[in-house]
Amino acid sequence: MNWPPMLVHIRVKNKNCNFGLWFPLCLVLLVGLIFFIAFLPLILLVILIAWPTGWGRWMVEAIKTGYNMLCAARGTKVDIQGRNEIVDISLV
Repeated sequence: MNWPPMLVHIRVKNKNCNFGLWFPLCLVLLVGLIFFIAFLPLILLVILIAWPTGWGRWMVEAIKTGYNMLCAARGTKVDIQGRNEIVDISLV
């Protein structure tokens, strides 16, 4: 089973300092899950109304694909280099 990323590590390097920050992404995902559960009856109602036209199946697939894309983001690394600074962002 694939899990979404739980931490974001941001590291900034320049001549004067070397700064790193760990941000718990799982807290943001928890708030998003609470909103999703709160709006779930409305989402299900819209899907049931749109099902006969074929859009309901598309909406269910869009939700599953969005979750799969979030899970696939785990391990992503972004390196940004400027003249004086280097910024590294990693999803763990």
